[in-house]
Amino acid sequence: MAGLCYPALMKKSPTVTLQPQAVRRIAGRYPFGHSGDIARADDGIQPGEVVNVKGPDSSKVIARGYFNPQGGTPLRLLTWNDEDIDLKFYRARVKAALARRAGRIVNTDAMRVLHAEADGLPGVIADQFAGTLGVQLRNAGVERHRDLIVRALREETGATSAYERSDTGERRKEGLELVTGTLWGDVPDRVEFFEDDLKLHFNPMDAQKTGFFLDQRDNRRLMRGFVQPGAGFLDVYSYTGGFSLHAAKAGAKAVAIDKDSVALGALEGAARGNALQVGVRWGDAIEQLDALVKEKRTFGAIVLDPPTLAKRRDDVPRTKRIFTDGAARALRMLDSGGHLLISTCAHYIRVDDLLDAARVAAAEANTDAEVLDVTYQPADHPHLLSVPESLYLKSILLRKA
Repeated sequence: MAGLCYPALMKKSPTVTLQPQAVRRIAGRYPFGHSGDIARADDGIQPGEVVNVKGPDSSKVIARGYFNPQGGTPLRLLTWNDEDIDLKFYRARVKAALARRAGRIVNTDAMRVLHAEADGLPGVIADQFAGTLGVQLRNAGVERHRDLIVRALREETGATSAYERSDTGERRKEGLELVTGTLWGDVPDRVEFFEDDLKLHFNPMDAQKTGFFLDQRDNRRLMRGFVQPGAGFLDVYSYTGGFSLHAAKAGAKAVAIDKDSVALGALEGAARGNALQVGVRWGDAIEQLDALVKEKRTFGAIVLDPPTLAKRRDDVPRTKRIFTDGAARALRMLDSGGHLLISTCAHYIRVDDLLDAARVAAAEANTDAEVLDVTYQPADHPHLLSVPESLYLKSILLRKA
């Protein structure tokens, strides 16, 4: 593979020294070192170079990781062991990730293989759809080691083809260019996979992120279980309509709302491919909800699953208001005894924030609701105890009184 090189051994690695207050946190396997955590760094460290990390009063190496002096998060930890960061290391991380998922993801041939820090590889996302792999490389460290990482993925997953969608904002913060294209093999224009009894597909270069939101798999199955044949089902912020397709397969009259016309086109194509009918409404979600209220539409089940609205802690109050606005309209249209799933993929939005927004929405809709369940991301999107940021998907399930 062109450009393949092996990083220097641990003894030759440059050193980054931590501030005293950062030692305990990073020694406790927290994988991020921010600018204020760094006391000093050796001269001449290149963006993404592997460094040894030490405390201010010790020659002992606490951890090893990528260092990017230009990055918003300059230090990203890889290991707390005495080991080299080479092909063997990356293969072991991919193999361990696959072993953790073995037997836990069923009735589908699509799965997240690597979930960044939660699988010990900060900045690497890899989703497998049948024989095709979608990959994102998000920081200077994994960019510097891209040949090793790609080779490890190819050898351990057995995927016959792979494409890259490293076109996220995180790369710009790292001083990197956006990259898309084929990594190996003959990547199909239409990537196909199945989820339960549905045949699904997407165009890897037109789709968002790596192609399909696998993290809502369990919630799609959950909501499908509440479908009453012939009843209405509303999928708000639908993207390519995974919830809608499951509901329609169970006999619901499904309607999907999204402002991404390409995604709605993919939904219509998937519906045809599964001999289903799903109504689509293009436009702003709140405006479309208002229109449905005026049309006096009713639904037996509704999903409210917006994109990441709170990318910073300061965004939380505004985002809660958006959830309240959407949930109030949804509750007005929901049948008595109907189910509403409110979901967020934003780390900064807590379950309590969703409950607060729903409580205000119920009051505005002059109704009440029972909290039936709180759900989180599925097993192929692990939540690691030492990485609070790895818990991002939270959903509350309500039943209207």
